[in-house]
Amino acid sequence: MSRDEPDVAAVQDAITDLLRTEELAALATVDADGAPSTSAMHIAADGLIAYMHTFQFNRKHAQMQHNPNVGYVVSHLPPGGFAGRGEIRSVQIQGRATLVTDPAEIQRAVTLSFEQFPWLADLSLYDNVKLPDEGQQVFYRITPTRGLWADHRVRQLWRVFLEFSDDGRTITGCRPYHSARRTG
Repeated sequence: MSRDEPDVAAVQDAITDLLRTEELAALATVDADGAPSTSAMHIAADGLIAYMHTFQFNRKHAQMQHNPNVGYVVSHLPPGGFAGRGEIRSVQIQGRATLVTDPAEIQRAVTLSFEQFPWLADLSLYDNVKLPDEGQQVFYRITPTRGLWADHRVRQLWRVFLEFSDDGRTITGCRPYHSARRTG
């Protein structure tokens, strides 16, 4: 990256901030026939790790159980439309979805959700969250494996490919987007 571009630490900070401030993600899953499905989901973030809540009777639960490879996108689209285009930023993540079965991690996902979504205090949605084999509600942890960060605050159409540590908690490298033409 050039001197005018953010370093890896700054990119990670910007993505972490986006994941904590934006409320919705579009989650892509794959069905048993290989066809994609997309759902609008609330996202609660613990750094670069995302948590998503669903119910066991939903198709996305069955699809993530069958194939844990998922993708999601979170975007900041400023008010004002085209005039605010210099503030647009988004992250596209490819990752692994893991059903959360540890009670402490489930509670962590609930806590993060309440921190991120103040409106949850007015609902009883998480009043009785149980382990997956005891109830209908489930949380999935999405661990990033690859990604793409676009940040128009750097310059219009600026983007980089992201590489993550094995545990998904750290960005280990950024590769210029123009390298996609060379690598396919």
